[in-house]
Amino acid sequence: MTELTNQLWKQFGSLTIDELPDEVATVAHHCVLDWFGCALAGSREPLAGLLRDELGAAVGPCSLIGSELKADPMRAAMINGATGHALDFDDTSMVMGGHATVPLLPAVLALAEEQGRTGADVVTAYVVGMEVQSRIGTSIGTAHYNKGWHTTSTIGVFGAAAAGSWMLGLDDQGFATAMGIAASSASGLKANFGTMTKPLHPGQAAERGLLAAKLAARGYTANASAIDGNQSFAQAAGTGSLDAGRIDRLADTWATPATLFKFHAACHLTHAGIEATGSLLADGVDLTDIEGITMTVNPSILDVCGIPDPTTGLEAKFSLVGTQALLVHAVDTAAVSSFEDGPINRDDVQAFIPRVLIETDDSLHTMATRVELHGSGGSRNADHDVSHPSSDLAAQGAKLRSKFDALATPVVGDDAASALGDNLTTLAMHPDVRELLALTR
Repeated sequence: MTELTNQLWKQFGSLTIDELPDEVATVAHHCVLDWFGCALAGSREPLAGLLRDELGAAVGPCSLIGSELKADPMRAAMINGATGHALDFDDTSMVMGGHATVPLLPAVLALAEEQGRTGADVVTAYVVGMEVQSRIGTSIGTAHYNKGWHTTSTIGVFGAAAAGSWMLGLDDQGFATAMGIAASSASGLKANFGTMTKPLHPGQAAERGLLAAKLAARGYTANASAIDGNQSFAQAAGTGSLDAGRIDRLADTWATPATLFKFHAACHLTHAGIEATGSLLADGVDLTDIEGITMTVNPSILDVCGIPDPTTGLEAKFSLVGTQALLVHAVDTAAVSSFEDGPINRDDVQAFIPRVLIETDDSLHTMATRVELHGSGGSRNADHDVSHPSSDLAAQGAKLRSKFDALATPVVGDDAASALGDNLTTLAMHPDVRELLALTR
């Protein structure tokens, strides 16, 4: 045992559903609902079909979202993890530093379906994983991500392992072993953003996190200090050590309510710019009068969403200039279909891309953008910051339900989507998650 794993398991290893504050439980339900919508819509993406063709032939008890196929828990976690991130429309966390739900929930669901667990078990295990991965993510700091590591995967694997450890009833030593195994499974590079391999990352994290917990339950061994000890994850992929102070600052708070949700079907770092330009358009700026755009962003995000000449839908999701060009040509950035290959390759959209100029400012938050629209009548300016979670959870829940309905209905139909959405909204009251997952097939 190390101080880190001991501290984390002491705080969350015996968590119960009744100990969750209302805000935590509410946002956890929001996260689950949002992931299911994203996964159902993502199940129609080519990458999901390729993964099912390659990995989904095995017989097992676990559902492959949006398909009639079933698989063993590990393959289900892998495929569902990638499927849920196929559209890059799932939630994010500034505390964890990545997409928080997608590497975690598929592992929980696979184990829950295998064991016939309750909705309360799923919600509790999800929160355990979320809180553990958030503390590891915040303590390793931004240097890890800036080096090129994809935090959603490299940190998410610890969340999946922690949630699996809770569901399997591991003791503190078993949890420490699972964390040690997970540390050697952490992978994922930002170099693959804009390709099918980015969604593969959380699928791998879900699969390997679940495997880590299952192996630990069988008595497999690992170095309990593999996260933060000598020649550990922190030394190899971080700055040398974890920042314990960052974990301490979360001692009396919860990370789950800090989750941010996406209402545009593109990289979250493009959203502030979309919202800023959108506010100007809503304020009366004529689309036909826009001659050019200047965007000012934190320079670090250019390694994430700075694709300069997007020609595919996937590339457009990770392109500040591409999303702006779509927006000013009245393409709905909230629609999944807007990030197929067709819209970004329209002649008018492609012609506008060179007219979007990017400037940088180190003082800006990574989730903030300044926009200046240039036209014949002069320039108009707007700022936006999407780094703050909603304070109106009822309104957030309503928006997420509308998003879920729009994503799920085309895949499973009105009746199943309605029934699934209703049940996910009250997931903690459901006696057997297998009944819910049947609605996704």
